[in-house]
Amino acid sequence: MPLTTPIPILIVDDEADLRNLLVEALEDQGYAAEGAEGGAQALAKVRTRHFPVIFTDLNMPGGLSGLELLRAIHDEDPRSLGILMTGYATTESAIQALKRGAYDFIQKPFKLAEIEAGLERALEHYRLLRENEEYQQNLERMVEARTQEILGLKNDIERLFEGFVNASVTAIEARDPSTSGHSSRVAELTVGLAEAVNQTPNGPYGELLFTPIQIREIRYASLLHDFGKVGVREQVLVKAKKIEGEHLESIFQRLHQRTLEAMRDRMLDAWSKGQTFDPGQARVLLNQQEEETRRLVDLVRRSNEPTVLPQEVAHELNVLEDLTYQHWSGDRRALMAPGDLDLLKIPKGSLSAQERDEIQSHVTHTYRFLSQIPWTSELAGVPEIAWAHHERLNGRGYPRQLKEPDIPVQSKLMAVSDVYDALTAADRPYKAAVSVERSLEILEQEAKVNLLDSEVLRIFIDAKIFERTLVPARTAP
Repeated sequence: MPLTTPIPILIVDDEADLRNLLVEALEDQGYAAEGAEGGAQALAKVRTRHFPVIFTDLNMPGGLSGLELLRAIHDEDPRSLGILMTGYATTESAIQALKRGAYDFIQKPFKLAEIEAGLERALEHYRLLRENEEYQQNLERMVEARTQEILGLKNDIERLFEGFVNASVTAIEARDPSTSGHSSRVAELTVGLAEAVNQTPNGPYGELLFTPIQIREIRYASLLHDFGKVGVREQVLVKAKKIEGEHLESIFQRLHQRTLEAMRDRMLDAWSKGQTFDPGQARVLLNQQEEETRRLVDLVRRSNEPTVLPQEVAHELNVLEDLTYQHWSGDRRALMAPGDLDLLKIPKGSLSAQERDEIQSHVTHTYRFLSQIPWTSELAGVPEIAWAHHERLNGRGYPRQLKEPDIPVQSKLMAVSDVYDALTAADRPYKAAVSVERSLEILEQEAKVNLLDSEVLRIFIDAKIFERTLVPARTAP
């Protein structure tokens, strides 16, 4: 509240002559002075107008004393400064006056110059107080504005980062369309599992409580846990069969070519011996050769599936090892290219040992990528959580073969979610979707051999976390 002229001043004294004298003197000095004969009249004026400085007598019979008036005025208008006037000045009364909120103390009889000097000191003090108040208010407004600016910037950064995370997930899925939606589903399951852990009152994780920022950390780690797949060759990522595409077709073509070569060789051999062409015999020979070719093609097809390869089929593949065909150059060459038989003899899945190592390297690629991001201290665990999601409690995971004590709890949660979604996913080209019931049985089997955390799995099942990603059944129209 700045000072504006004329400055209102209130004089409270039951002596009319002294009161009027002071009012006139202050009016001559340019102040808007008013008088009040007692406490009640003074309070009435204070309630209708602000007086920066109020002079009051200490002893006023028939009403409030000066000290009582100062206390009442302070309750009505804390900004007013009170100056106490009395003819019975003692050290004790001065102390009491200052304790009651008086700014100054003037002893009667006084000279007008003392009143003026006291008033000037009080107004200067009043001005400094108001300037300080204004400064504090401006500072508070500046702090509030800056706080809102920072909050707005923080929200912008969070939106930007969310966009980056979503773009990263899109990039992952563009590299491996067969796992589209996997990262988001794993994040949904893992966050739900973490929230369920928070609701678990007992057991190994009864005292564990994830904070909201830790839940966010888990979500980011889950969404980005497979980002390292951008560093894996696409043909390995989406490999559905052991041998694919034109390479497989070339094997079938060579087998077919062997049929033609065999017929050609037999016919040339017969003609060289003077035998005439026998259509019936040629048909029998062709049928025999084509049957052999079909058997070999079927053998290759069966062996090429990513399912478990029976031992007898693996042994039967040896027949392909010595087969040859005639190259266009005239040379005899092995029908199976180097490594083809090794691929067909893969006991389970579609990946060779080298390709499996390449796939598994995506975890390390993920860690290296995420480690380049300047995470806040609250989210600094994202790279480590994602790095360990393929580790297993018995040390048979990858890439570091960590054992149970060294695996972050968040990674143990993600491991259960990741395996569950991989089992139930219906979009994998190398396997059929596994039912929820069978998937949970497989998870339980892995927990029994100390691959997955049994307590985490118990919470996953008891809290029905798996239902969070179930696709609602369509109803008939």
